[in-house]
Amino acid sequence: MIRMAMVWERTVDVLRGRAAILFGIALVTLFLPAVVSAAAAGFLGDVPAARLLTNIVSAVLMLFGMLAITAVASDPRVDRGTAYRLAANRLPAAIGVALVLLVALSLTFVPGTLALIAAGATVTATGMVEMQRAAAGPLALSAGLIIAAAALLLWLGARLAPLFAVVVNERRGLGAIRRAFALTRGAAARLIGVLILYAVLVMVLSVAVRSVVGVVLQLLLDSDGAVLFGTSVALALVSAGATVVQNAFYAQFYAAACERERDAAAPLA
Repeated sequence: MIRMAMVWERTVDVLRGRAAILFGIALVTLFLPAVVSAAAAGFLGDVPAARLLTNIVSAVLMLFGMLAITAVASDPRVDRGTAYRLAANRLPAAIGVALVLLVALSLTFVPGTLALIAAGATVTATGMVEMQRAAAGPLALSAGLIIAAAALLLWLGARLAPLFAVVVNERRGLGAIRRAFALTRGAAARLIGVLILYAVLVMVLSVAVRSVVGVVLQLLLDSDGAVLFGTSVALALVSAGATVVQNAFYAQFYAAACERERDAAAPLA
């Protein structure tokens, strides 16, 4: 059995020993693209094509950074240059896996959305859902289906925790999905607990940072746009740090799961 306390201890050791490399990668691939996106949104305004392009570039850079961070957290011999080379080499496979999962996971909300439409809910021009005229029965069904889909996504998130570690370290493509499921066998419940704790901590930290930074900037600046940009920068910093911790943890879970496999196979050798 994989002890999550042991995985956290190893994660902390990695973060302490390789902090300069890990957060240097996060600065370039996670933080700066988010800042550029926030700046572009402020300067370009509501330009759908520009916003779509910016989001795509940011998503690719984020995926690249996650792969590089995973490489560094997986092997103490990997330096920054090697991590970038590994990430560039595995990026096409990671993009393919991510797109397949994005499509598949999006389908889980289709039944709930259809039930919501059948209930008579309408969507306003601003994207808000109005349910005043929705029928109670289909609306309750829709809520149940959406909650079930969210629970399924949480379970899948736990089972796919070491996915990018597999992509980086085992050079797999779509086969990394099956491999991730194999590595997390018997650990789903504990990983779900970790995911919930992680989400709560990040949410609380983000709300705190948004409130404090927002208030301070409002006192110092007269422009709402500048306040929004400054708040976005602070939140980008929180997100980058949280992503480093998350991917380092997943890399250490991957290492622990591989050790469990070797120990289980040892008596048969």
